[in-house]
Amino acid sequence: MAGSLHEPLDAEPLDVIADLHRRALTALESYRPDEAAVLLADAQSALDSLTPGPGDSERADELRTRVLLAASWAAYERHGPDAAESLVASAADLARATSRDDLVALCHLQTASMRGRAGDLSGSLRAMHRAGEGLAGMPPTDQARLLTNRGVLAAQLMRLSEAEADLHRGAAAAHEAGAPVIEFMARHNLGWVHYLRGDLPRALAVMNEADAMPAEVNRAVSRLDRARVLLEAGLLDEARALLTEARELADADGVAALIGEIELDLARTALVLGDARSAVTLARTARGRFRGEASASWRRRAYLAELEASVRSGISLPRTARTALSLAQVAAEHADDHVARRAALVAADALSASGNITAAAAALRQTSGLVRSASLPTRLHVRLVAARIAATDRPRAAARQLSAAADDLAAAQQRASSLDLRTALGVHSERLATLDLDLGVESRSVASLFNRSERWRAVSDRVPLVRPPRDPQAADLLTQLRGIREELRDAPVADQADLRARAIELERAVRALDWARPTQTAAAPPTQSRPLGYAGTLAAVRAADATLATFLPHAGHLYAVVLGHRGGRIVRLGRLADVDALARRVRADLDAVTLPMAPAMRQAVEGSLTAALAELDAALLGALADEVTHRRPGGQLRSRPPTRLVVVPSRVIAAVPFGMLPSRRGLATTVARTAMAWASAAARPPVAQPQVLAIAGPDLRHADREVAEIGRLWSAPVVPSHQATRAEIVAGLVGRDLVHIAAHGQHHYQSPLFSTLRLSDGLAFAHELPDAGVTASHIVLSACEVGRATIRPGDESLGLTAVLLSMGVQTVVAAVARIPDELAAEAMTAYHRLLVTGIDSATALAQAIADHPTVARAFTCFGADWRAAP
Repeated sequence: MAGSLHEPLDAEPLDVIADLHRRALTALESYRPDEAAVLLADAQSALDSLTPGPGDSERADELRTRVLLAASWAAYERHGPDAAESLVASAADLARATSRDDLVALCHLQTASMRGRAGDLSGSLRAMHRAGEGLAGMPPTDQARLLTNRGVLAAQLMRLSEAEADLHRGAAAAHEAGAPVIEFMARHNLGWVHYLRGDLPRALAVMNEADAMPAEVNRAVSRLDRARVLLEAGLLDEARALLTEARELADADGVAALIGEIELDLARTALVLGDARSAVTLARTARGRFRGEASASWRRRAYLAELEASVRSGISLPRTARTALSLAQVAAEHADDHVARRAALVAADALSASGNITAAAAALRQTSGLVRSASLPTRLHVRLVAARIAATDRPRAAARQLSAAADDLAAAQQRASSLDLRTALGVHSERLATLDLDLGVESRSVASLFNRSERWRAVSDRVPLVRPPRDPQAADLLTQLRGIREELRDAPVADQADLRARAIELERAVRALDWARPTQTAAAPPTQSRPLGYAGTLAAVRAADATLATFLPHAGHLYAVVLGHRGGRIVRLGRLADVDALARRVRADLDAVTLPMAPAMRQAVEGSLTAALAELDAALLGALADEVTHRRPGGQLRSRPPTRLVVVPSRVIAAVPFGMLPSRRGLATTVARTAMAWASAAARPPVAQPQVLAIAGPDLRHADREVAEIGRLWSAPVVPSHQATRAEIVAGLVGRDLVHIAAHGQHHYQSPLFSTLRLSDGLAFAHELPDAGVTASHIVLSACEVGRATIRPGDESLGLTAVLLSMGVQTVVAAVARIPDELAAEAMTAYHRLLVTGIDSATALAQAIADHPTVARAFTCFGADWRAAP
């Protein structure tokens, strides 16, 4: 640097020092404290070695103060609060000596930040308000920084209105000052405020908008926060992907504490995914990264996550409870109230799981206020433990806790306009549903068990799905994805990996936009509908001359609650593992039987499929024979033609092709998402003079002939294969009663909303179906495997059929396996010949496919029965 020890300081050295300070702040804001410390040491050395001229003293003193403050920030990140406090005190003394109230305010701001990091949030906010007294005299950049930091702190204290106001002001001040990094931080944290309010779609939307800003800032923290929102929403794979990305960004800068935060959330993700042992290991690793007094609060949080994972894995529950209670006491002594209450909740969980109910109840009393936490999983956790404790001697109180938890989950789902987001939220209900079903089975009450099952099965069905118009950006991304998928059809093997990676990237971008879509504001909030209950559903079953079997797991076995003319009963079926193995065997044989193969191999596969279907039939329906079939004197089953079966499957049998089971051949069989949904739809009257549209897709040899015959049967218009477009599909859904689509289709297991139908203008994604105004009550998908669904935790299904049902379609007929084109055309034409006479959909389908090869019976009636008025 130019100049000697006693030379008057000209403008250039001060400018260089100011630049060193600016670069240090950028490094600190990007989580590079070591780099900042070097820059600040150079700045301090330059200031110490030079004497300012008469006109430069004021600026030099300001720089000394600012360099000391920045150095305290770097010292805190590197060495903890003790190293930082003396530097802040020196900066404050200098600011007061030079009568710079604005710089005194910045010292208060720095004190506030350090106290907040140490867990003293109330003390931090007091210091922040003292800093605000000098706000008017600050430069715009300092104003923006103070307002943003104060907003973040207010959010941590759940003073959300204050936080939102400060963050809006901070973003505006940063924009005016040309400080994009601070503006990014303010806007991103506005998203965090929406998250704390429980508005996950809005949180994701605001965070996505902030992430699109061109600010030069390390994105590890923003990725971490977005992952936390996705984790809360139950989008676990996506949360884990973002956390992994954040970990890579943090590793690049070597910030141990930030890496620890990311590992802590990876532990939480593993726990929700059911991998408790991995969660213990990750939380323990994270705890080791939080060293020194500055990280004590984070160290306690990591220990808390480790203990919670230990409870879920069943590791030494009494010892874990004692440790959790000790952690609660330590946290309380350090005014870390949130960790103290959460640790008491973990202790209550462990104690109640080990049977020590008295001690569990005492621990639960220490969790005051957590049931009103901003975090849905925390609120549900409190309800779970309270229900388990009450179940020992106060069953009605336990039922109230479980019912309140289901209502809470339904309210969270109501805020989402994305079906993807709604179904993902169901992951948080698993332990509650398990406890509820266990209590129901133990009660031996058919009504109790049925009502408990309905309480949790597809909670999202209780509130209507109201979706706003789609974003043009999503339409553009889907157009790109359509092109990539088309390229993949003919791409050389060497190019396919890159194309698939690009397709996955586009799918993630579309899903992110979908999650962030806010729910439309209605004139009045939608009313949550309660399940009909046992009595109401039994009445609907009898009115339909049907038998309804709802399947559920308990203690390693599959159970069925069976409702019929003679009332209801609980049936214990086989071991879950055995049923699961049979269902997987059927699925594998069904996938293989339609592939090209030698005759001898085909005969072997068909034989295996036939045998597996018979075994699965006996395992699932054999014990229900008194309701769904007659018995011959010798004990053999004989189907009773009038019998109508409605199946509400659990996750383990969700992919079973019930129409292919031998005892169901020729008999009406409907697969419903919930008993409530079936009963509600079954009450609808027949459709008088239905408006019908038949659409043929390309590359199907028999599609045009199929839709021509269907058009003739119904005297309805048809769309030939060369004219079949997405617009025609949408027009049919919003203007017709019955829509028949004969097109190639594919279920996308990893991202079910990207399941497709092939049309003349390219692929049509489930994402592109209309958002509102759907009038079609019956959809027929004469297409390969689009009846399949991906079943998420909580027994929430997601796929093209689920999307259609969620839009209000009453009945969907679709195949759950690949079916040869000619066979599909024959079966579906036969179906419509019966349907047009006024026969209900389930009966028409069963009779239409009864005499076809076994694979044709993969066509399934989903939802409820549909009937045209004769």
